[in-house]
Amino acid sequence: MKKLFCVLSALLFLMLFCDAPVRAEESAGSGRIIRVGLVEPPGLQEKFAYQMLLNQLKGYLSEVSKHKRWQYVYDIGSYQECVARLRRGELDFVGPVSPGITTAGMIFVGGVPNWTLLNWYRVNDTPRPSLLSQSAKSVTVGFVVNDLTQSAISFFMEKNDWHAKVRPFFDGPSMIAALRRGEIDAVCDNGSHAEPGMFSERSFAVVPARLMTTPDKQALCDELTDAVLTIESVNPSFGTSLKGKYVDRALQAIARPTKTAERFIESAKKLRVAVPPDFAPFFAMREDGTANGLYMDILRLLAESSGLKFSFLRAESEPQLWQMLVSGEADMAFVSYADEISAVDVYYTGDVREEKFSVIRKKDGNMQPSARNVAVIPAGFPGAEQYFAKKYHQRIRTAESVEKCLDAVEAGVYETTYIPSLYLRRESTMFYHPSLEEADREMAEIPIALALSPKQPTILQIILNGSILRLDKNDVERLAYEYGRPTLSVAYLLEQYPLRIALFVGCMVAGLAGLCFVLSRNRLQRKQNEILQQKNRDLEIALSRVEAMRISRDSYKQESETDRLTELYNKMGFENAVRKRLEAMPEGSGGAFFIIDMDHFKEANDTYGHQCGDLILKKFSAMLKEIFRQSDCLGRFGGDEFVVFAEGGLTRESAAQKAKQVVDAAHSITVAGADLQVTASVGIAMCQESGSNYDFLFSAADRALYQVKTEGRDGYSVASSGVFR
Repeated sequence: MKKLFCVLSALLFLMLFCDAPVRAEESAGSGRIIRVGLVEPPGLQEKFAYQMLLNQLKGYLSEVSKHKRWQYVYDIGSYQECVARLRRGELDFVGPVSPGITTAGMIFVGGVPNWTLLNWYRVNDTPRPSLLSQSAKSVTVGFVVNDLTQSAISFFMEKNDWHAKVRPFFDGPSMIAALRRGEIDAVCDNGSHAEPGMFSERSFAVVPARLMTTPDKQALCDELTDAVLTIESVNPSFGTSLKGKYVDRALQAIARPTKTAERFIESAKKLRVAVPPDFAPFFAMREDGTANGLYMDILRLLAESSGLKFSFLRAESEPQLWQMLVSGEADMAFVSYADEISAVDVYYTGDVREEKFSVIRKKDGNMQPSARNVAVIPAGFPGAEQYFAKKYHQRIRTAESVEKCLDAVEAGVYETTYIPSLYLRRESTMFYHPSLEEADREMAEIPIALALSPKQPTILQIILNGSILRLDKNDVERLAYEYGRPTLSVAYLLEQYPLRIALFVGCMVAGLAGLCFVLSRNRLQRKQNEILQQKNRDLEIALSRVEAMRISRDSYKQESETDRLTELYNKMGFENAVRKRLEAMPEGSGGAFFIIDMDHFKEANDTYGHQCGDLILKKFSAMLKEIFRQSDCLGRFGGDEFVVFAEGGLTRESAAQKAKQVVDAAHSITVAGADLQVTASVGIAMCQESGSNYDFLFSAADRALYQVKTEGRDGYSVASSGVFR
């Protein structure tokens, strides 16, 4: 039986011992410090691009800290340094890291989308031909086997028409050793294998990466993963906005035109851009063959970035525009990509812009039965009809103009219309359709890309995608802001809204007639108003005199109750204030009465002069204001004696703690040019023990103060108790 008891006791001890670290880690979950090692590849040339990727990672972790109340300490070092510190327990996470052979035995945080750079690394002391020169066919590059790295290299070689030899390795040390022996000319790596003496000739790709940690931090890893998933569910656009802010800028920094692209740009003629019927403020075609509008200005930005030149062709309808692209009559056009359009032969660039559309319906909801689930959009956005139909599962119709779309919905012909928000902001069209309303919580977006003629080579798509990638979104948004400024003109109003303008003019005439009537009536009442105003002024003067007298009285009362040197209550003011508080206190309420005496103040005052003594008193009173609450009553009885009444639920212990703070703080009071040691003695009386009579409290606190002084000063005492030091 005794042995069984010993075994059970040992098991219980082990369970408590093993559970303690877990509970400690759980209790530290809020407000804990997370140490993150940021990997910085050695010899990196594209430091700005890599800093953007690190900023994206930090942005995600900062958002996590809002939910977990974590604080981060970031340490920057090479991959080898960060991993060594992670294994020693000096770091909690390391990133950005791409999973691979070198990360065997590690675990990765899920859900945190971050990226790292792939670079071409060379050895400093080895003269080699440029990786992108004409002799690149004789170049051999190595890489550690990884699907992401292999795909990035293949894409880079195809994009740059590059025919170097590629040699895979199954571990980093073998690859680096081959590089140093001269068996290969360069290595493709994200910096996890790079060593001192190597340099990055260029960065060429951005690849996904993760945060890494050791298996013993599985609980912390899961906690971070759950926090990220919560962020994605609560704010799905957060990751997208971070990517646009940082990752896209990193891609812009490393994007470079290839040799093939440069040759194409040098030899290319003006590219013909098909422009749909005029739709301000997006595009408009002039008679001289030039075009203007938001998309045309975006095209000019692309021209500056790529070196391409453009001319413009008018397309009278959307079918004609697609036909011009397919036949090669036009080389490109701004369209909305949809995979069900008839012009399947054309190909597309990436999205140039996300165009926002407002969702507009009737306020009363009345419509024809056939209008259910049918929407109308204005012509001018090729492909938008198919895009809206597929995304929102509606039957989509197209009208010639925005005004016809709004009129049709107002008449109940269609349930909904999608109108570009930029157009509504510019033209203020909704003002003239009071029966319609914008759906506040609904907003549609369509991606605007460039559709390219199949007659053009695919290198044009690559060039334009690179230019779109380098396009500064701030420049595009500034253009959109300029084109979205409201513009109203009399000619436009008369042309578009003749009946409404006639009604408006009639209302203006009626308003002017009413204004004339009001003005004539005001003339008759003006003299009476002047008399009434004079009486009001006389009354205001009398009231101001009364108020001045009241202010003067209050000021005198305050001056008579305030100590001028310390700005605390003087003896009379303190006694009056405390007596009022004691009378208003409910029976049995708590409170504490303090008498505080500065020890040996007279000697300091006589030795260093009254100016030094006044400065000591000011500092002492300022110290009391910091220790006691703003609601407490503080006063100076004269000389070096101060009094405090603290109302509220103070216990003997908390009152003693306040007194201890006063005694300790007095030691820190110094005056320049004076060698002095300021101390304080404090006597305390508690309302619960000495009653709520002012005289009794004062007498009890004075006796306690006397006890402190007889005990040697520099301390405090609570009435009817021993001295606390």
